[in-house]
Amino acid sequence: MKKKILSALLALTMTVPLAACGGGSGGSGNVDENGVTTDEITLTYWHFEDETTMELMAEKFTDMYPNIHVECRLIDDMSQDLSAAASAGNFPDVFAGTDIDTALANQYWADISEYYNADPETQNLLPTINEYGLGCFDTDKRYAVPTNYAPSAIFIDRNVIKALNLEMPRTDWTWDEMIQLIKDATREGAAGEMKYFGLGYYNRLDSLYGIAACSPEERQIKGEFGFNGEDFDLSYWAKGEQEFSDLKLNGYVAPQTETQEMEDWTGDWEGYFGTTGHVAVFSEGFWTFMNIWGVEGYQDQWGLDIVPYVTPNVVDEREHNVIGQMFMAGVSTSCEHPYEAYLLLKFMTFGLDGWKARLDIYEDESIVNASNVPLKNAGMPMPTTMDKEVWNRYKQLFYHYEENKRYWDDFFASVTRPVCYGWCNIAGYWNFCDQYFNKIGIHDLVDAGKAKAADYVEEATEQANYYHAEAMIAYFGPNGYDILSDDDIAKYQATVDAFEAKYNQ
Repeated sequence: MKKKILSALLALTMTVPLAACGGGSGGSGNVDENGVTTDEITLTYWHFEDETTMELMAEKFTDMYPNIHVECRLIDDMSQDLSAAASAGNFPDVFAGTDIDTALANQYWADISEYYNADPETQNLLPTINEYGLGCFDTDKRYAVPTNYAPSAIFIDRNVIKALNLEMPRTDWTWDEMIQLIKDATREGAAGEMKYFGLGYYNRLDSLYGIAACSPEERQIKGEFGFNGEDFDLSYWAKGEQEFSDLKLNGYVAPQTETQEMEDWTGDWEGYFGTTGHVAVFSEGFWTFMNIWGVEGYQDQWGLDIVPYVTPNVVDEREHNVIGQMFMAGVSTSCEHPYEAYLLLKFMTFGLDGWKARLDIYEDESIVNASNVPLKNAGMPMPTTMDKEVWNRYKQLFYHYEENKRYWDDFFASVTRPVCYGWCNIAGYWNFCDQYFNKIGIHDLVDAGKAKAADYVEEATEQANYYHAEAMIAYFGPNGYDILSDDDIAKYQATVDAFEAKYNQ
């Protein structure tokens, strides 16, 4: 392979060897009837969640295992924090990652397949976690489990629909019906009144389209950019990208904050379309409802009546997948107490005991964090277990759930088959974005009408496949975890060689 290092960015993360983790205390190896140490030990858990919530969760874990103390820490910058910890010899026992390339390039995560596969609770998780191997990174080993699950979501302001004399769509609507509603709800206001926009977005529609556009019979999409577990096909991205950009170019999309367009529309440079009462459809992260719209009294303050909607399928009446944020969390390779660390990982992420403890915390709104926010409104994730009791309690955390039950139940039913954003589950994905996709500014070019998304499909697909193949060899080949078969290495190497021959790299 001509290129031994994935990128200059990745090269920096690969120079520091992993030192012994600072959490485990060694101990005598004494265990109870369940194989859990009886020694007094300390485990460290590094995360991206609300700090107060995690401290309370740590206390509840110690209530279950009184001899295991847990120290939590909020990660500021994953790559820098982990590199510094490795150099200092105080690496965490369990940690979550916002991207996987740093962890896999340095072999920070241990293989937890033995523990995971023997755990009966792992058979009742959101189906795609096991079907698509989320946390296996397209290998037959498991290095991590999803955490911080927040699906991309569509919301509709019923007050806007009413003001414009439109009809609320059926909850099993199609993609075309959503696009038509966005267009129908974009109207100039009466004299002296603000314009109504059909769409306000945090998530661009191209990411949603790429997951919603394909039936399993055609191509089983397991990730962004048409990724099926082996290679990419950016033709799915291009259709959604162009449709979204055309909406922007033709005035159907509300301005972003801190733009001249926003100030012209609302009179406030720092205005937010989600409080105007003049946007019909929102393409948002689920956390927007949890942290903003879902706070009691917030919608009344701004004259909103926002309900969740199913992200529509492009192909009607098919298996429904949805893209979402799912960070990955795993046990570090040098942890001295890997089984106990797995139990902590499970408790903090998908385990029933952990989720019941979370719900006890979230249900008590007298418990607030340092910002005086009830913890359910401080980045509360969605369950990754399918346990009915957990889900029933979780639903009740939402104000107005009972009166809007039809919308909420259909929405929750639609988000049980998540597909991760690429940087969380596809090896080399971030290198592709960093070195090619974002570097040439495709979004800006297409949004400005200077280029067509279709013009980039062939080259972008080849680039994505190249960075993925290169990463798979580096991470899982002989110089990495060394778990790839000779056939796998040959397959990935052929992709690398073909790309470098074409592009003279």
